[in-house]
Amino acid sequence: MELADIASLLLDASSPLDASRRVLSYLLEHNDARSAALWRVAEGEEPVLEMGMGVSQETIVATRSAWSQHSGLLLSGQPVLDSDRAVIPTKIPGALITLEGIDAKRIDVATVADAAAVAVKALHRDEFNSRSHGLLSMHGLRREELIATLRLHEWNIARVARVKGVTRKTIYEWLTRYSIPRERIPKT
Repeated sequence: MELADIASLLLDASSPLDASRRVLSYLLEHNDARSAALWRVAEGEEPVLEMGMGVSQETIVATRSAWSQHSGLLLSGQPVLDSDRAVIPTKIPGALITLEGIDAKRIDVATVADAAAVAVKALHRDEFNSRSHGLLSMHGLRREELIATLRLHEWNIARVARVKGVTRKTIYEWLTRYSIPRERIPKT
């Protein structure tokens, strides 16, 4: 994997969100992974999904399990590698990437961590420009997790409510509470 390739992906992107998606897509393709997910983490808290491609409930459970068992290792910058899964801290404090369906023996951990950091920075460009560290407040973490879940489910409120185990009304209340403007995704 060449960082020059990632730079060209970013230059071709129309928005920070598009840039993050392109980097995740590149990581999926380059590592022959079936899923990739970016996470925010804070000591003592569960990881919060920020963005993902091909992410299943199994991915979420496995990443949270790896975090609960190895948070000290991950916070110190060390990856957790299974036979087909890697949970890797990025160069941004408080951010992880999970790749599934990979050959963990062949993965270039340092390059994946660098590329994932680029995706996180692109995703939160304005936020990183105004802060000196990478951790969000709990309010910010919950907001970002809701946005990631909405994106993952193409802003389908009913589907998000089912996944979260709440009513649609609750999702709409959260949108108001966290000042998240409703996005409409055209049907394809």
